[in-house]
Amino acid sequence: MHDNPANVRAFGIENDDRRSRSLARFFEPVLRGLHKRGVLMGAFRDGALVGVCGMARPGSCQPTLLEKIHVLPSLVFGNSVGTPVRVLRWVGEWARPDPARPHWHLGPVAVDPHVQGQGIGGAMLGAFCERMDQEHKLSYLETDKFENVGFYQKFRFIVVAEAKVLRIPNWFMSRLPKSHTG
Repeated sequence: MHDNPANVRAFGIENDDRRSRSLARFFEPVLRGLHKRGVLMGAFRDGALVGVCGMARPGSCQPTLLEKIHVLPSLVFGNSVGTPVRVLRWVGEWARPDPARPHWHLGPVAVDPHVQGQGIGGAMLGAFCERMDQEHKLSYLETDKFENVGFYQKFRFIVVAEAKVLRIPNWFMSRLPKSHTG
């Protein structure tokens, strides 16, 4: 996710290696918090984690105050002074169009670049969608990469809104569960 446009803009670090390290520091407490209020699915190859699929339970898609406090050091240390402000704007803009009705919130979904295109992301999304269909639950996500829109549409997500966040185009998508009535 080091090349996602919103991540690049929010962290403001041009150097790929430095940005990757900064994002790793950021996502560690983010994923720890998400694990407490949702589900994390990992994809492994030869014992190494190569993909992650996060999902927040209905009513729990926004981080708690304590989670935000735990993330703060990862934003302050090793980043420019504007990074925390940009990340807060980004997260706030993404939170605004969340559906009012109960939903599972998908994300982050990421696959290591060296194994992308090998079906790992599709397998994780397929498992997620199967669970949503079994539970009859609405699901929702945001993406800042246009190429991801088509990927998610293969799993019956539809674009419900578009907006610029940090001057970056973003797509907000939802998916209704498959009907089990035939």
